[in-house]
Order: sequence, then structure tokens, then C-alpha cells
Amino acid sequence: MPALIRYYLAATVHGQRYLAPLLFDLAVLSVFTINDAGPLIGSYVVSAASLLLTSCWLTVTIVNLEDPVRRAITLVAAGGAMRVLAAEAGLAVLAGGALIGVGTIFPIVSGSHTVTWDDVAAGILAQVTTTAVGIAVGLLCSRLVVPRPGYSLILALAVIVAVPLTPGLPPVHSMLRRMSSAGGSVPAGPLAADALIAAFVLLGAFAVTHRIAVRRD
Repeated sequence: MPALIRYYLAATVHGQRYLAPLLFDLAVLSVFTINDAGPLIGSYVVSAASLLLTSCWLTVTIVNLEDPVRRAITLVAAGGAMRVLAAEAGLAVLAGGALIGVGTIFPIVSGSHTVTWDDVAAGILAQVTTTAVGIAVGLLCSRLVVPRPGYSLILALAVIVAVPLTPGLPPVHSMLRRMSSAGGSVPAGPLAADALIAAFVLLGAFAVTHRIAVRRD
């Protein structure tokens, strides 16, 4: 599995398709958090919202890296579709973890905030939630599930917009609303629950993607 992850990491870096989502995330952080003097939790709302789209975009980029013929060769060499998809999802999770680190530290050093451990913990949990949901959406909107790129793009945009804006839809909408309306620190308990729900969403999306991909292969 580590060898497969390294393979997809090298292929992704070589193809440079990761640059667009990374630049998008950095641009959002720069525009909305540099010189910000408001509550730190507000900056983390921006970081979390940005990661929802960025993680989805990166995941689609990683999964769609190989054309069907090349992917078929990789499936045989790797020993099965499960191992390949797990490596792709694993790389997306590792990339998301790195971006969570950036999204946690960048608002602290670029703005003027009163920093507390409670706020930092809330920011990390919020970004974990949106990253997990973003990866889940990316898996379900990849070529493995939606073969036509135009339909895949439309579906991904529709879901990414609907997830944070649909009232009462857990975990992203409830989490962003809780953080946006907070006058001070946000309790970690509800945010941890949102992150746990997001993890189950990701696992479910992985299972569905694998099942559909195996049937098509």
C-alpha cells in the first residue's frame, strides 16, 4: 500500500494537476485571513469552507489521473481494485491532512487574533469535517462513478454547493452554522461529532465507489 501511495504521489506531482486546487486554497486563505483582526474562529470558517472544495478537487484529480487502459494495468499489478482505490483515497487523505495544517497555522500568523487552544481545536475539527466530506464527494464524482467529465463537474459543483447550504444537513451545514454564529469559543463536543459523521460519510462513499468501479471493470 505505501508503494502504491508513493506511485500516485509521484504521478500527481509530475502531472502538476494538483497546482490548481492548491492555488485556489491559498488564494482563499490569503484574501480572507491576511490582516484579519476578528475572532480566530471566523478565519477557521473560511479555512474549512475552502477545504470542502479543495479536497474534492484534489480527490477527483488523483482518481482521474490514469486513463481506463492504464488503470487496468495498475489494477493487475497492484492486485485488485480495492488496493488501488485505497491508495488513491489514502493519498487524498494525506494531502488533506497537510492542507489542514496550513489552514490551521496560516490564519494565526497572517492575522491578529487572540489564540486559544479551544479555537485551534475547533478549527482543526471543522477542517477535518469538510476535508472528509470533500474527499467523499470527490470519490463519488470521479471517473469511476461518473465517466463523462462534463457531468462529473456539474455534479461535483452541485453537491459542493448544496452540502454547506442545505439547512439541517449534517455535518457541514450544522458545523459551519455553529461556528459562524459563535460569539466566542465553540464547544469541541458537537464539532467532534460532526467530524465523526464526516468520517462515516467518507467510508460510505469509498464503499459505494469501489462497488460501482468493480461492476464496471
